[in-house]
Amino acid sequence: MSDKIIIRGLKTPTIIGLLDWEREVRQDLLLDLDLMMDTQPAGTTDEVHKTVDYAAVSQLLISECEKSSFRLIEALAAHLTDVIFSNFGLVDALKLIIKKPGAVPEAEYVGVEIERQRSTN
Repeated sequence: MSDKIIIRGLKTPTIIGLLDWEREVRQDLLLDLDLMMDTQPAGTTDEVHKTVDYAAVSQLLISECEKSSFRLIEALAAHLTDVIFSNFGLVDALKLIIKKPGAVPEAEYVGVEIERQRSTN
């Protein structure tokens, strides 16, 4: 399937990292998200309930990041994936990139990219 809804550069504060100071200070992460789904029903009817509300996805991701305190961005990525699949039934698969600016002074950012498909269990 090639249909997708995209969100780019979603800025969200969170507690993330291994170092002592990282456990006490909120850092901004940037999220890029591709939500793979069939957009044809919404495209042919122009009805919002036949698609995924990208504003709702964005607010949910921000909310989850604000209340989380993972040590690893890999763990945060896995958590956010589960949250999306649990809350948005039309999403068949996703790609999530989490960027952590400033983690390495010489780099613009470091990050993790994951791709997952909805479990059929």
